[in-house]
Amino acid sequence: MKYSSFFFSLILLLVSVSANCQTISINANIEPQKVIKGSLKMGHSGPKGKEITINNKYLSLAGKPKVPVMGEIHFSRCNPEKWEDLILKMKANGITIISTYVFWIFHEEKEGVFNWEGRNNLRRFIELCNKHNIWAYPRIGPWCHGEVRNGGLPDWLVKKQDLKTRSNDVKYLNYVNRLYSEISKQLKGLYYKDDGPVIGIQLENECWRGKGGENHIMTLKNLAQKFGMDVPMYTITGWRNTSTPENEVIPLWGGYPAAPWNTSLKKITTNESYVFNKPINDQSIGNEASTAKYRPDYSLYPYFTCELGIGNQISEHRRPILDPIDGVTIATSSVASGSNLPGYYVFAGGLNPTGKFTTLEENKLESGYWNEYPDISYDFQAALRETGEISPAYHKLKSLHYFLSEFGEQLAPMTPIIPEDNNQPNDLQYSFRTKEDKGFLFVSNYYRGHTNSTKKEVQFHLKFKKEIVKIPSKPINIKERAVFIWPVNMLLGNSILSYATAQPICSLENKNTNDWYFYKTENIESEFLFASENIKSINVNGKKIAQTKKGFFVKTDLTGLENPIIIKHANGETQRVFIVSEKQKDMFWRFKTPSKTYGFLSTANLVMDEKNNLKVFSTNLNDEVVALNSSLNLKKKTKNGFRYYSITNTKNDLKYSLEQKDLINEAKWLQASAENYQSKKDMYQKLFFKDFKLKNTAKIKKATCFIVSNETPTIRVNGNWLNQEFKTNVVNKLDFTGYLQQGENKLLVDFPYFNGDKYFVAVLEVEFYNADKVFISTDNTWLYAEQYKIPAPWEDVRNKKNAIEIAMPKVHNNIQFSLYRYLFNLEDVTVKNYENLYLRIDYSGDKIQCYSGKNLVADNFNNDTTWSINLTVILLEKNKQLVFMIQPFEKEPKIYFDKKVVLDKTKINSLEIEPEYSNLLRLINLTANE
Repeated sequence: MKYSSFFFSLILLLVSVSANCQTISINANIEPQKVIKGSLKMGHSGPKGKEITINNKYLSLAGKPKVPVMGEIHFSRCNPEKWEDLILKMKANGITIISTYVFWIFHEEKEGVFNWEGRNNLRRFIELCNKHNIWAYPRIGPWCHGEVRNGGLPDWLVKKQDLKTRSNDVKYLNYVNRLYSEISKQLKGLYYKDDGPVIGIQLENECWRGKGGENHIMTLKNLAQKFGMDVPMYTITGWRNTSTPENEVIPLWGGYPAAPWNTSLKKITTNESYVFNKPINDQSIGNEASTAKYRPDYSLYPYFTCELGIGNQISEHRRPILDPIDGVTIATSSVASGSNLPGYYVFAGGLNPTGKFTTLEENKLESGYWNEYPDISYDFQAALRETGEISPAYHKLKSLHYFLSEFGEQLAPMTPIIPEDNNQPNDLQYSFRTKEDKGFLFVSNYYRGHTNSTKKEVQFHLKFKKEIVKIPSKPINIKERAVFIWPVNMLLGNSILSYATAQPICSLENKNTNDWYFYKTENIESEFLFASENIKSINVNGKKIAQTKKGFFVKTDLTGLENPIIIKHANGETQRVFIVSEKQKDMFWRFKTPSKTYGFLSTANLVMDEKNNLKVFSTNLNDEVVALNSSLNLKKKTKNGFRYYSITNTKNDLKYSLEQKDLINEAKWLQASAENYQSKKDMYQKLFFKDFKLKNTAKIKKATCFIVSNETPTIRVNGNWLNQEFKTNVVNKLDFTGYLQQGENKLLVDFPYFNGDKYFVAVLEVEFYNADKVFISTDNTWLYAEQYKIPAPWEDVRNKKNAIEIAMPKVHNNIQFSLYRYLFNLEDVTVKNYENLYLRIDYSGDKIQCYSGKNLVADNFNNDTTWSINLTVILLEKNKQLVFMIQPFEKEPKIYFDKKVVLDKTKINSLEIEPEYSNLLRLINLTANE
């Protein structure tokens, strides 16, 4: 169903193209869309004077329309020591709602045993949202998806044969009751009605059962309310056949730049997420098979989203590289199409915990899904990477979110006017959201997977009831990758801005002026037309702007703080308009407190805590912060009336080593020939014994014994003889899977009794289903005996001796167990000296894993980008070793790459450590006496 078919029936749009000029005429003289209040059956709207209400178009706070921004982060995929830092980074970006999945399997991996501690502490996470005045939105399932094993349902539940999951099966609902009861204990007292941050609840996810699933969604809503989850919003994901009981839940939508679930290995060239007025029910999310025959009346609900992709998680078979513009274009497209709540999945990446019994990622072999994902990495190429770092996409999104915060009250009630047939990749996307004679013009000339042409000689004619506004004053060229929002008849304080060809960011109250910030649309000269009303004079760089019949017209290519447009009002007030460049726009930071809004330009990254302390952090040794309407407790210089602060950090040399070291080097060669050979003992055996314990909560997944010898042994494991081929003087990989057991294990290696130079070396590698790995290597703790009788499995052998270690035989200098194994050691420093310490690794090969001791702590699927690890996140301690293991590509891998990847090499090409420096500065309000 086209969004326009029910949302734009009153729209008339005419486009005429002449030989030299593409004039785009938009009839903005339309009837406003009907606003229907009170039809949605939501919960408690909140405290008096702060009520959150939702109509069929937008959300209101205390009666005023708002356009909130929602960003997803999974608390259980992040180190709890980093939660506060990540929340502050999201808030600094303009995120106003934090959504988070509550993955059932993470909390009740063992039936009846709930874990809400550590990284599972939902209550603590929500309390931190409350502390920093940001709304929270739990997505409570029971089925969540989120690329988690079984979609988040515990193994013990899905293995039960006597119930049907994701249904109103009584036995299943008994378990859901228990889950919701536990979640409600975590959220008690934190709901919006209690002055807490929880404003909404998502029920289930992707319940693609159409009409037949509506009763189940209603049952879940009733259960949530039964346990006190009384909130202003109840939602579900809406795409495909999602069951939507009318007016009871709000369907939320999404769109992604790539599709790692796609079964094709070809480049994706069709993506309606880049088309304005795209189908609201995006059929491309999840897989290719469309089944959306169920069509509720979506006009009953506001167009809100919860899964706009800044990036995508890479899968084993599809490994895209996302451009920073990909996500901001999709977000702009949704707002241009009428969305009044952009919601991102995920805004912050993370690391999957490893479970007690299994790894917890979605995979093909164990959980039966069609995709294979990394065991640990859930980076998603998000705005905040799995390391916690701020990505370039984060900076691209900030200005959009600041705009929505500043102008949301005006924007939310506006009707979008969109052409019906602009749905091809090279079409210029445009929309005009308007109410009465005001509006915002949205334009995009970007479509991922295509090289769009420059649109030449373009001019927009906006036809209102009493006037036609032409933007710009003369036709312009719109280059590829141009994505912008231009205001029309917008109030700037006491000024009326008839139009501008620059995108508004926000306003800041300064000591003596009201300042407005815009950023320049790339390669397009900035034009501002101010209505004459209330304006006494306008000055630009000392030049007075002449007044015309239409008002004051300013045209400039200049940007920066030194080139303001200064407006003097008849009442004596002064207003300034600053146009920043694209680069400066990414350096712009806005922090809104209950009493004031603060602005900064900085080469570093910034967050502000609840005490108005400004944290400045980056990997640079030298940074600059410009305070736009405040002062900091730091030495400054003043330029153009603004305070400039220089920050210098001290570089500390970090010593580390990286050594390619084969697993064989971790073992000792043992003498296999007789100790004191006697010919009368020719029928003897030389017996090697190794008793060892395997203790893990998970079952053994795979066990391999790497062994080299110049003599053929007979091997017995836990009383069972190993009948596998053995070749001398080469690496044998013997499969011990199924022979080993939890607890005590007994290994016997039996060699014939020989004189001469006989030897062997071995390493037993045991991998568990939770990705833990242990190694048992030959050394002098192995015991040996020389005797005629081979002992029965239940017999012991007396007079055993410690094995005799020997030097590696020269003939075997090139023998290798593990070709692509590296040892990393960080010397002379503790990670605790740094808040964040990034390890950058460039490698060739298919996949890489990082182990700390027996634990898998990081991994990556190669897509020809540099891999980063945050050493403080994985809790590396002083001189603790990390082990990296790379898996080569198969000869002809079935993988889609955005870039050509070298397939015939497997190695770490380069490695470096980059520390992050941070400074905490006290913010000082400007006063008249300063």
